[in-house]
Amino acid sequence: MNQKAHKKKVVLAYSGGLDTTVILHWLAHTKGYEVIAFLADVGQRTEDLELIKARALKGGAAQFIAVQVRDEFLHDYFMPCLVAHAQYEGRYLLGTSIARPLIAKEQVKVALACNADYVAHGATGKGNDQVRFELTYQALAPQLGILPVWRDPEFIVTFSAGRRSMLAYAEAHHLDVKASAAKPWSSDDNVIHISYEAGLLEDPWLGAPKALFERMVHPEDAPDQVERCIIRWQGGVPVQVCAVVADAPHGDLGILSYEPGAVLAEGLSAVFDWIDLAAARHGIGSLGLVESRYVGMKSRGEYHAPGHTVLLAAHRDIEALCLTGSVILEKERRAPDFAAQVYNGYWFDPVAEAGRTFYAATQKAVCGETRVALYKGNVIVEGRRSPMALYDAQVATMDGEGSYRQEDASGFIRLHGLPLRLRKAVQG
Repeated sequence: MNQKAHKKKVVLAYSGGLDTTVILHWLAHTKGYEVIAFLADVGQRTEDLELIKARALKGGAAQFIAVQVRDEFLHDYFMPCLVAHAQYEGRYLLGTSIARPLIAKEQVKVALACNADYVAHGATGKGNDQVRFELTYQALAPQLGILPVWRDPEFIVTFSAGRRSMLAYAEAHHLDVKASAAKPWSSDDNVIHISYEAGLLEDPWLGAPKALFERMVHPEDAPDQVERCIIRWQGGVPVQVCAVVADAPHGDLGILSYEPGAVLAEGLSAVFDWIDLAAARHGIGSLGLVESRYVGMKSRGEYHAPGHTVLLAAHRDIEALCLTGSVILEKERRAPDFAAQVYNGYWFDPVAEAGRTFYAATQKAVCGETRVALYKGNVIVEGRRSPMALYDAQVATMDGEGSYRQEDASGFIRLHGLPLRLRKAVQG
């Protein structure tokens, strides 16, 4: 049997970035593994997948395998987080967190099909992704070995200076990498967002350089004209986006009425793309923040999620029209816990699975239209309507009684005041 047959086989989640390019070469040439470079196409917008393949093979990969999971990512991973209004620590839209369980799931499938001994990833021992990848591996294929390369003592010593060591290694071994001394940060890209961290971004006082704005216009450079569109929803899903046609001014105040014009995109995937690109050209969706990593430390990141930002605002608005207050309150009560589960890597945990079932059940009546205006970093929801609307102008009107009996409120308020009156009488 030749020497190659004795090599242990590892499937590496390969992005083509600095870390995974160096790790691939190190596993193949220093540790002697047969490395299969695996890439999940989750809709990366700033990457050339053919270039990444060439980079992997040049770096020592025995094989390069890519799978297209963009639509699955949008339907089965992004949408549950959108309808949950999941924002980690109330701000981060979880663009990287959402993708990791899907990437790891597909990586496991490839590893099992190739009879691999191990799976590996490029996440460091300081970050969240190591948890997300490895919890998914254990949930779906606990029989596979895991190579956490960034936690290997020999690797840690070799690359003790972190990214500076990796850049020097890449240069010494003639590896093609995107990072450079001039742009030392790392980035992670998929269809719904791009994130940046490390390098000069580790100083939380510094602003983000404009060189980071690869997928969107900086708000300062956004157009001076408002752009409007109408988003149509069905079962909580954005299924169509239309241009707007201005109608005659309404009333003495001259408020313009807008109706749907030409259909601009149809179906979730096409609608997301249209909204994302429109929001990007108007400088919407950039967020810089310091967050609490699951491993305990604080970190600073820059996140650009134009389409997600617009759709979240519009979805919140159409829900306000179609759901009862009790359901809205329950959704918002659960949202922080669900966001933390996604952020911390527990996508396949039974609690997270049950949460997704709950959120899906709330969306049956969420249908109708939202009209949004995009302008210089802002998304403004200007109008909403639905055949399932619980808003009734005849009940809510302030112009007369309508169908609501104002005297009924007296008993309502007195009953709710009963505990307060008793407390005052007994306890002072």
